[in-house]
Amino acid sequence: MKQEAKVTTNLKFVDSTDKSKVLLEINSEEAPGDQWGNTFSNETRIGEGYAKTAKTLSKMIIKKAFK
Repeated sequence: MKQEAKVTTNLKFVDSTDKSKVLLEINSEEAPGDQWGNTFSNETRIGEGYAKTAKTLSKMIIKKAFK
């Protein structure tokens, strides 16, 4: 398909000593991935959706850390 992928993720951050203790849970719904050029492989489309999720999460962490 010639459209960007939309990836939905559920990110859970857990205590390293007690894996059942969830410290933070973030839901990301339909994060769009940027589509570059004429490469329309599923791997690229889905990978870009995960990349967008990671970029948004890192910006959120930086914003909260230096507030």
